[in-house]
Amino acid sequence: MKNLRKKYVIAGIAASIIFIVLFSLSAIIRNWLIKNSESLIGRKIAIEELHFNYLKIAVDTKNVVIYETNKTDSFISFKELYIDFSPWKLLNGEYSLSKVYLDQFRIKVIQNGEHFNFDDLTAGQDSLNPEKADTDKKAKKFSIYNIQLKEGNMEYTDVSKNSSMDLKNLELDLPSIAWNNKQSDVGANFNIGEHGKVVISAVVDNEKENYQINVKTSDVPLAPVTNYLKDHMDISSLEGDLTSDLKITGDLQEVINVSVSGPCKIKDLEITDGHYEKILSVPEVTGRISDINLKTFHFGFSGIEVNQPKLAMTRDKDMTNIERFFLPYLRADSIVTQADTSDTETSYYIDTLKINNGEILITDNTLNRRFKYSVAGLNMTMNGLSENAEQIPVSFNARLNQGKIEGKTKFSINNPLNFELKGKVINLDLVSFSPYTEYYLASPLTQGWFNYDLSIKMTATSLQNENHLRVNELEFGKKQKNTKPVVKAPVRLALYIMKDINDMISIDLPVNGNPSDPKFKLGKLIWKTFGNLMVKTAASPFRAMSGLVGTNPESLQSIPFSYLQDSLDAAQKQKLDILAKILKKKPKLVVEMVQHTDEDFEKEEIAYLLAKNEYSNANPDEVAMSEPIDSGFVAYISSRVPDFDQNKIKKACRELVSKDKIDSYFENILGKRNQLIHDYMVGFQGLPESSVKISTADLENLPEELRKPEFKLEVSLNM
Repeated sequence: MKNLRKKYVIAGIAASIIFIVLFSLSAIIRNWLIKNSESLIGRKIAIEELHFNYLKIAVDTKNVVIYETNKTDSFISFKELYIDFSPWKLLNGEYSLSKVYLDQFRIKVIQNGEHFNFDDLTAGQDSLNPEKADTDKKAKKFSIYNIQLKEGNMEYTDVSKNSSMDLKNLELDLPSIAWNNKQSDVGANFNIGEHGKVVISAVVDNEKENYQINVKTSDVPLAPVTNYLKDHMDISSLEGDLTSDLKITGDLQEVINVSVSGPCKIKDLEITDGHYEKILSVPEVTGRISDINLKTFHFGFSGIEVNQPKLAMTRDKDMTNIERFFLPYLRADSIVTQADTSDTETSYYIDTLKINNGEILITDNTLNRRFKYSVAGLNMTMNGLSENAEQIPVSFNARLNQGKIEGKTKFSINNPLNFELKGKVINLDLVSFSPYTEYYLASPLTQGWFNYDLSIKMTATSLQNENHLRVNELEFGKKQKNTKPVVKAPVRLALYIMKDINDMISIDLPVNGNPSDPKFKLGKLIWKTFGNLMVKTAASPFRAMSGLVGTNPESLQSIPFSYLQDSLDAAQKQKLDILAKILKKKPKLVVEMVQHTDEDFEKEEIAYLLAKNEYSNANPDEVAMSEPIDSGFVAYISSRVPDFDQNKIKKACRELVSKDKIDSYFENILGKRNQLIHDYMVGFQGLPESSVKISTADLENLPEELRKPEFKLEVSLNM
């Protein structure tokens, strides 16, 4: 009995010791882990509770914190971690967990360049021998069932990008993970920002070695992406919310073989550039990813609609805000293009792209004063956009104040010189564009409506461009003082001259060229043709105005006189009547009438006339002279002029008559002609003094072709 009792006592004591050891083991291990944590993992650890369930072979730990290397800030923490082992599967060489539960998991990930705040935790012995580590993993089986994460939170900070992201309410519900199972199902959901939600479900088919992931997002903010775009764009902020329902399929063996598809929507998109100016705002963008395949580098989209976008375009002295916005990308792209030797080609396709009720706000800061204009109600539809499409059709229309613009075009990205465009500008109010005329012509626009029909058909070797312009009731204001026009061509004068009797300007401007010419630039060619037209019109104003009076335009270039003529004949009066009619229809025109003559020849004619008068006065009884020259008059000259040459009788007369008399008569006749024109145009026709300017040219320095008696007519505008 004593021996039996002794055995029971020993067994009881042993059981008590085992119980005490097992009961105390969790506390012992907890204290040991806390005390030796820095030597084990290099980090300080705090553990409030650690419990072992020996019946279930489970571990339950609560309120655990793994600190940063500074021993103060929290790196990882959680309220509870429960792990239930399945030890019986070890008999088959399989490591298995029947349940993993993690509550209120918190982690703070900090990236600085290529380094993370957990780099010291990832460097271990196996990293020194990756082949051995990989072999060991392949030799083991594992399975994890009933994985749950509740109320998780992840804070991510990128120091170099000055970017942060907070993933709240992370939820994970994973039925199983096992390498030797046929299929694994994964579910996760979490919040991003104030309203963003993400729901993820995934199916991994281990037999077929592929997977499918469904990602649904709702109002996920785009702001965290901003700092990652700064390497490619001059951007200060990106706002907006993303909603999507995407399907991602991939290959477990070929990692890059990933395909993405599904609908997407962005609400309240706003982009602010590096100068903190809003460059784009869109209430809603909808569309669908048809197929994005990373293996083939194919990007396909369908049904993209951009609703009520507002684009701000600003032109400064150096460049536009759009050019500045993409400047980082263009610089980087030029470097990559030079260095890239890859054979990978990107393909893309957009079946339909629509812009609905958009607006473009245009600002030009390069003029004497700021120009601001709104192109509103913009609608555009583009179909079949791809890198290989030979013809991509685009139709568009928009409001231009009270006017509008509309058109259709076809272009090819693969062959950009294959281009067609037909467009119209209808009833455009030109007063809004006065800052441009003030800058280029030094005169404001006070009235005018512009209509324009444009057609362009271009291939690699030919261009056919038709420009039909109609301007109604165009009016310029007074020329601005102390302002020099940038354009030297007489555009303002030419446009005024080109007005018809209905106050309309009609211009047909065909342009042809060869796009393969290295110097070919369509815009420059059109403006050069337009400039030449303006110069030609101003140089031949009466040709342009001939339709007003139905006369030969060449006849209005000058008013010829005869030598010694001091009165107006019928032909001259007729020309002046026509000219007066034009000036009355175009009251802003000024006609400058400049008198020319051959001074030497006219003075010879004057000397001849005065000499005949002297001869007649000295011989009153003789019959009036007639051609041929009277012999008595010849004898009269011969007796008074030494070395007289009868073939040069008029020169001889100039020696006979005093210079003062000739000069006085000459000045008198020039003045009388000027007065005749003035009295007829101002007195008889009733034109204002400001409409007619009459003067005499510098006769001594006239070129030979202008040495004839006439009034040369020049036209200008009354400023």
